[in-house]
Amino acid sequence: MPRLPQEDNLFDNRDLEGNEYPVEDEPDSEPDEPNNAVDIDILDRELPSEDVEDDRNPRTLANVKAVLDKLDELNFKLIDFLDALSWGHSGCTQDAKVRNKRTVMLQDRKLPKILWHWAIPPRRKGSNKKRATGASTVMKEFAVGYIKNFASKELEILVPHLLSDTSEDVRTETLVSTSFLTLASKMQTLAPILWDVLVNFAERPSKRPKAGQTSNNPKTIIMIISVLSYTRSHHRCSLQKLLTLYFQFKGVSAKGFDTLHALGLTMSHKWTADSVKRISEYCMAEVKEMLKHYSWAITYDNINMPLHVFSQRVDNKGQFTSGTAATVYVKPNAQPLEPNANQRLKDRRVEGMANPLTKLDIINLGDDSFPRIRKQMVFEVLKFLISSQEFDLPSYLHKDSEFLKAPPAVDQLPCGPENVALQYLLGTVDIPEASYEDNIRLKEDLKRMSTEQIITWIGDQLTIDRLRNIFKFRAEDENSFERMDFGVLVFGWFHLQMAFANSLHKQYLGTPQMRGLKHAFLLLEKKGLLKVLTKGPFHHGLNEMLHHVAEAHIRLDWEEIAGVTSLADLKDRQPQELYRLAERIVDERASSEAMDKMNARPANQQDEELKQIIMWNRDVLQYIVLEQAMKTGDVGLMEAMLPHLLYRFLGGGNTKYTGEVIELLQALHRELPEDVA
Repeated sequence: MPRLPQEDNLFDNRDLEGNEYPVEDEPDSEPDEPNNAVDIDILDRELPSEDVEDDRNPRTLANVKAVLDKLDELNFKLIDFLDALSWGHSGCTQDAKVRNKRTVMLQDRKLPKILWHWAIPPRRKGSNKKRATGASTVMKEFAVGYIKNFASKELEILVPHLLSDTSEDVRTETLVSTSFLTLASKMQTLAPILWDVLVNFAERPSKRPKAGQTSNNPKTIIMIISVLSYTRSHHRCSLQKLLTLYFQFKGVSAKGFDTLHALGLTMSHKWTADSVKRISEYCMAEVKEMLKHYSWAITYDNINMPLHVFSQRVDNKGQFTSGTAATVYVKPNAQPLEPNANQRLKDRRVEGMANPLTKLDIINLGDDSFPRIRKQMVFEVLKFLISSQEFDLPSYLHKDSEFLKAPPAVDQLPCGPENVALQYLLGTVDIPEASYEDNIRLKEDLKRMSTEQIITWIGDQLTIDRLRNIFKFRAEDENSFERMDFGVLVFGWFHLQMAFANSLHKQYLGTPQMRGLKHAFLLLEKKGLLKVLTKGPFHHGLNEMLHHVAEAHIRLDWEEIAGVTSLADLKDRQPQELYRLAERIVDERASSEAMDKMNARPANQQDEELKQIIMWNRDVLQYIVLEQAMKTGDVGLMEAMLPHLLYRFLGGGNTKYTGEVIELLQALHRELPEDVA
């Protein structure tokens, strides 16, 4: 049946043109009901869209009565006439005239109105008498049967699109190819009756989509149809499997899965556990092949796992255990190392150990790298200005000037979808990596991969320190594997950034009365930052505050150096002049040279507060430069920062990261072949 337009009041005494129906109450109508009674049958009815003949034409009534009289004369009931006309008599079915009249009737635009009138007969407007029964019972039975029959057939038509092959169900290609948009298109095309019925039930009458439009909430309809099909056969579960894996990795408990499975929304918890195991097996098989052909690195660290039980007993208690989790990063587009890289690495290490970096070498590296760092510091100072609300960059006349753009990267990693690193989480090992013995046991499974390859190990400072000491302990072992000659050890840069931030916190915390970080923390009500913590969101909050305090100081320096009272006054300056002012701010308010000039003055002419600000600006700008280099993948700039990071950690008494930075400098400049470095 075609979709019918919606009206607030369905069957009153008017046709679609506003003419009144002269319909009398049926003689078999039941007694009047109270005025506040609600006739549920006519709520939100949809009127037929076809025009109807004017019922006030007196000839219509006369013609109808004449036909009925003729039927009485022939002793032929009206129902028998309709039955014979509607394929109920073989002779009538084959007769050309009857067939022609039947076809015309069934294709007439008045037929939907007739069927609606049979189901819900009209009545006079304003009448309180109960509506005539008509054929409502028969029409309801027919409508229910018709919808059940066709909806059931449509559910079976959708089966190929909801089936899930066990051999392919948890593969990456299968999971990412499942789309709500695709499912909605298939369901709406292949099961239009079921789709329209559910949309009608799911949408408020005033919000229902018009003909040709899609539902406002297709995901609800998709889920209902999927659950209905799943209840018929557990093989029709493509959407259920997708949701199951999503909920599994969002931490839904076993009891939660039991409830969702009972509702038909997900698979059982047993299927979930088995599927996670299958996913792990697929990934392990895939990563083994990847490791044979591409460059890769591995990270691992401690994990803490609370193991819960639903009913604790003497022999069934919850526990909190520790283990080790590792992740392999594969770079398919990276240039693979040559087969002799392992041997060249060993030879180069022998040379490097005999020729360690000297203090002068490190100072020279710092001097050579600082111009690149200074360019980035100048841009960061400039960015504080152009990103301010007062300057209003979009309205600046020269906003597209090259002077306002970031300097070119020193050595940036390639980016884009084709350069995304593939990550594979390896199976968790029930061995903490806190001791030397535990780290030795973790390497046993990697013997087969280590004879001809170079394995890059990345971890936090504790992990790398343990690995490095194992390397030293085994220096005199009999073979290359036992000596771990295949390993290249690199600390995690995010942990180094955290150590840098903690160093700034330690140096510039100050007191509430002084213009240090503690003064800013209390002023901005950041009391949780007064003490360095290793857990929780401490680093996030500290990093945010370092940026805020740095911006406040630099914006004041802009006003001081440029001789203005507001940053808005700088909108009249040319971009070249703004860049020169940014260079002056770095040279005069954020450099070691400015500190030296300050210290060269007589003691009674030194401004201790200004000296502290200059030192703060220099250090925090270097912190921001390091953060931006890490965010943008500028590994060249990160390497340029190493000598200056060494100065900070050495001066700040951080012996652990002093050692890490020295080790990395020694490796890059003395012990690693160029392609490995």
